[in-house]
Amino acid sequence: MRKSRALNSVLSSNVFLSIAINFIFLICILLFCDIKYEVSDDFVMASIISGAYGNGYNPHLMFINILWGYLLLPFYYLFPGISWYLIAQLLLCFFSFTIVSYMFLEKLNKSAAFLLIILLLTFYGNDVYILVQFTKTATLAVMGGGIVFLWALFSEKSWKLKAGSALICILGSMVRFYTIYIAGGFLLFLIFAETIKYAIQNKHQFVHKLIKVAVPGILVIGVAFGAKAFNTYIYNQNEEYAYFKEYGDARAAITDASDYGYWAYKDEFDKIGITENDYTLLRTWNFADPEYFTIEKLQKVGEIISEYKHNIGISKESIFENMQQRGIWRYPSCIAMVLLIVLSIFFLKKWWLSICPAVIAILYFIYFFAVERVVYRVEFSVLLCGYLCIAFLWDKLTLQSSITSIENRRGCVIIITVCLLAESLFFYPDRSYLDVTNETRKDYVEEVFYNSWDYDARRYRKVVNKKPENGLIKEIEENKNNFYFLDFQTTVQTLYYEWNPFQNIEENFYENVLYFGGIMMEFPDYNSVLEKKGLQNPMKSLVKDNVYLVDSDEKTLQYKIIYLREHYYPDAKAELYKTIDGYQIWKISKN
Repeated sequence: MRKSRALNSVLSSNVFLSIAINFIFLICILLFCDIKYEVSDDFVMASIISGAYGNGYNPHLMFINILWGYLLLPFYYLFPGISWYLIAQLLLCFFSFTIVSYMFLEKLNKSAAFLLIILLLTFYGNDVYILVQFTKTATLAVMGGGIVFLWALFSEKSWKLKAGSALICILGSMVRFYTIYIAGGFLLFLIFAETIKYAIQNKHQFVHKLIKVAVPGILVIGVAFGAKAFNTYIYNQNEEYAYFKEYGDARAAITDASDYGYWAYKDEFDKIGITENDYTLLRTWNFADPEYFTIEKLQKVGEIISEYKHNIGISKESIFENMQQRGIWRYPSCIAMVLLIVLSIFFLKKWWLSICPAVIAILYFIYFFAVERVVYRVEFSVLLCGYLCIAFLWDKLTLQSSITSIENRRGCVIIITVCLLAESLFFYPDRSYLDVTNETRKDYVEEVFYNSWDYDARRYRKVVNKKPENGLIKEIEENKNNFYFLDFQTTVQTLYYEWNPFQNIEENFYENVLYFGGIMMEFPDYNSVLEKKGLQNPMKSLVKDNVYLVDSDEKTLQYKIIYLREHYYPDAKAELYKTIDGYQIWKISKN
């Protein structure tokens, strides 16, 4: 009898319920959905740590803190072949959702808690589980861990909960540090609201309580910034990695900036010797000539672009017009936040507080549109933080007394049922992959996944891991005496879908193939491959024997040929070597 009561107690506990709900949801995703990386950055970093460049497991993950890389290394040594880069992100998302779910169950009655949990999982879970992307993962961990840590501090919960939520928040900051600044605005609002509430309820102990909350909070923030400082220190200790970081910053000032066209900067570019074709190569990620596109030259180009943008500014009308054209209101993440605001009006006594996170989200959007740094993963992050911020305001004390009535419980059940039925549609994959052949696969992937910076609902159900054999990869693997440069525009957004994200790329795969330009330029592993092959300057090396260029875009091909003619070989030309599964392979010659 005692064992039975103990078992029932465990099964009905909020800890068990939060784990069970999230475990079932994740298992359904793993069983029925086709998990994939949303952008190529994750694939590139997974390749680095897996040793695909031939220099062993490498924890230097470019955009992710090196401490995260060190945490993953033991798993790569113990269980090689598995992509622990992906597994770690899925687990961090799982623990983030679980700890937030536990908070809802503790703060609310079951019907309201289940409503918030199901809305969170069905509207936001698909994005972080099916379309894995490190910025979205980091935002969930930082904001999810942050609100639970805040609740645990003000509600004086156990030290285990405080430590666990703080750890999740810190790990999230390691995955993508700058998500702290997105979550920060919402967390500051919640800190202010909680401080005011506590000051009203406990006037005499306010200062003492504030110190008990502030000290752990400052400690967590200090650890997060300390981890970032450590990452910077480690990179700066190695001359090659320090150079890569500096080169990457100079590159980003160009490729991530707005493009007003060559003629907007022509006079300034003439002074530093940048032609129209040179500028086009920079904008198309084809700056694969470290002798010409030096750090100093890239920095000057970036300064010219930045100064021009500063001088012309951006109007309020342009910002709001761009926001309208973006169509953010159609995102599931936006719909969920708006729905939660509507529910808050019905259920919360102080419903007007739920408007504040929406205002914060709008201000973030205005900022990102003003600086013209608008990509879906950033928009999703803002909306996720907005939802979690509003959900945090739900509390037994702030809910209307009628929330426990039969009518409102029925309303919760109806909404939950609709969400679950809608979610079940994602568990039925798009069957169009069955008709895909070797020749049509490139177009099949490119049509939906190429514009990774935009929202596309088709991605959730698209299947890319069940595929025919890719002829280009076979060509590369069977001709080790040849070297293949992959045009960034042609391959970076599509070719990585040829690998199962749960499996490591073959060790030393890149011994005879590299991207032509792109985010890997000047990365030590990348340079090591070039040095072994005597191809330190990729652009000039295109004319060498047994060096080939994979480029299916006639324009980008011509840009390279023009560049070679302007800078090195006046009679340079390209001849089609072969076409494999939609990928054109070219041989470049001097004459």
